[in-house]
Amino acid sequence: MQPTVREVLQLSALAAGRPCVVGGRDHLDRPVRWVHISDLPDLTDLLEGGELVLTTGLPLAEGGPRAEAYLSMLAAQDVAGVVVEPGTHIEELPAHLGALADSLSLPVVTLTDRIRFVEVTQQVHRLLVAEQYEEVEFARTTHEVFTSLNLAGASTTDIVTRAAQTLGAPLVLEDLSRHVLAFCALDTSTTALLHRWAERSRLHDAATDHPATDPPATGQAVTSAWTAVPVGVGSERWGRLVLPAQTRETSRVRMVLERAAQSLQLHRMIQQEREALVVQALGGLLDDLLSGRVTEEDEAMARATALGLIPGSRYAPLSVRIPRRPGTDALAQGEADRRLLTAVRQAATAVGGSAIASIRREGTVSAVIACSSKGADPTLESLCRGLAERLAGRGGTQGWAAGTAPSATGLIGAAHGLTEAEHVADVGLTMPEPHRLYRSTDVRLRGLVALLRDDHRLQAFAETELGRLLDHDARTGENLLAVLRAHLECAGSKTGTARRTGLSRPTLYSRLRTLERVLGVSLESAESRTSLHTALMVIDAR
Repeated sequence: MQPTVREVLQLSALAAGRPCVVGGRDHLDRPVRWVHISDLPDLTDLLEGGELVLTTGLPLAEGGPRAEAYLSMLAAQDVAGVVVEPGTHIEELPAHLGALADSLSLPVVTLTDRIRFVEVTQQVHRLLVAEQYEEVEFARTTHEVFTSLNLAGASTTDIVTRAAQTLGAPLVLEDLSRHVLAFCALDTSTTALLHRWAERSRLHDAATDHPATDPPATGQAVTSAWTAVPVGVGSERWGRLVLPAQTRETSRVRMVLERAAQSLQLHRMIQQEREALVVQALGGLLDDLLSGRVTEEDEAMARATALGLIPGSRYAPLSVRIPRRPGTDALAQGEADRRLLTAVRQAATAVGGSAIASIRREGTVSAVIACSSKGADPTLESLCRGLAERLAGRGGTQGWAAGTAPSATGLIGAAHGLTEAEHVADVGLTMPEPHRLYRSTDVRLRGLVALLRDDHRLQAFAETELGRLLDHDARTGENLLAVLRAHLECAGSKTGTARRTGLSRPTLYSRLRTLERVLGVSLESAESRTSLHTALMVIDAR
């Protein structure tokens, strides 16, 4: 850190002259970047700002407007201060220059005794060179510390902790939602550091963006002294490193924070790359199991355990599907698929199992689950409950459904059940209750309809059965289709239909007669109801 005017005045070379501050006393903490010795009246083209000007007083000798113009010129050049040695050209400064120096916020100092300016220059420049050397040494040490962490594959917490230790201050890594991802409290209480963190972090940003706004209410002190740097590259920024403490050495703080942010981004990229390679390998293993390229259980188990699978007593096929949203581009769909894959793997681990999981196709994650000792069904049910929690509110994953097939004692047998599990999950998307696990016994006829839904003959059947009713509803604005659906779900019971639809008996009877007239069939016939119900399933499966 550069020495201040106050610190320079305490150096032996200047202290020997018994300096006296005559103006600008409130600005003695300005940093001194260099020392400039000159008696020229105009230094406009010779200064860059931050210099301490030493003069024998020649530019002030005439007093009056010229002296005032000289001090105004120095203030305009943003010098750190001016030291005047009377005796050669001037005996003492005019009294009014002290008030002018105050108004210009310019420290003006006079010396009582004569000194050697060259000694002042030597001492100040020695301080500056030493400071620069310390900065270079600090930068080198910081670089070595974080390079070592990168090579050692340090965790996120390790990187944050080392940065906090280097700065000697608490440090927090937060995501874009202000959630704390990692922290190091050092000598600070963890409770005090993280108390109402998200709110305090937002107040910090508000104070930075709008420093002139009214102060916050009592108990909501704005932490304007915080220092924060983003973590991530460009539009891919995913977090911030925040130093919630006041510090004078801002250049060093930013250096450490920026170096730590680079290490955190490198760590994230390595983790993502490693994760991508593992997912690719898992997908390759599933493909080999399904295609029959792996026929020996020992080989299948050896490859699976090498990829992290923990053997279980039974293995269950599982497929999870999310619907494709209209207008969703490939990048957004890919991100949703990756979120789904991560959620499935985490949910499997949370229930004490492990999984070989991969993105099989767009919107579909399939897995073979090594079940815990409590069995396949309880493991899958618990996994799906955890999946619901992990996918709640996550963009692109709403409306998911899971499908399974009978479990097996080996990986190959379970993998062969993935085709059925994927079909069941596909049908599950058309079922009335999303966000749950389905089995083949749950989908039955609906499963067959979903399997054949793209067949033009099935579509023609649905149009023949319900086309006239759909045209009637479109033309009249009535919703007789909803009445028909309720009537079929109540197995033709008028009492049940009235209760479900909330219609009065006369109104319901009238609408049922209209339905029969439009459809050209009798709703009393079980075969007619079955045919119409199947056609409704075809429409739902589209």
